[in-house]
Amino acid sequence: MAGMDWQSESPELWAFLESLHRGDILSGTVAAVKSFGVFVALDDGPAHPTLPGVGFIVIPELSLRALHRPPASLR
Repeated sequence: MAGMDWQSESPELWAFLESLHRGDILSGTVAAVKSFGVFVALDDGPAHPTLPGVGFIVIPELSLRALHRPPASLR
């Protein structure tokens, strides 16, 4: 992926990402669960060209208590 110019490949995605501000609340659907976090397909955002969702939430942000088996806990 070296040398790939994401901004020219996905201008709609970059315009959307640049319009976001810290603290914005977005809604979406979990698109994929991985051991390191979840990808989220945002309701009002464009699709990501290669990943299952534009949004991503890391495991520590998913719960106030420890998740010992994150993928199983999210199903």
